[in-house]
Amino acid sequence: MALKVCVIVVFFSALAACEMTDPGPGVGPQGLRNVSPAAIAALPPGIDSTFLIRDDNGCYGLAVEQTEPQTGVALLGADGRQVCDV
Repeated sequence: MALKVCVIVVFFSALAACEMTDPGPGVGPQGLRNVSPAAIAALPPGIDSTFLIRDDNGCYGLAVEQTEPQTGVALLGADGRQVCDV
């Protein structure tokens, strides 16, 4: 009986640890707000907008790992250029 209780507690604790709150539209895990429609349109198929990062110049990239400072690869538009806020 104690083993069942322990398994149930561990299972639900793991679920609680994975729960993420929805920060709202245009907000990624880094608190990225006001994401341009061009950046959303340039996302590769299957890549969520939570992977978007933006540099100090207003240019977008895709986060490849959680580091400080954030690093990633450039987000390219259909024209092959990096997507940036104008």
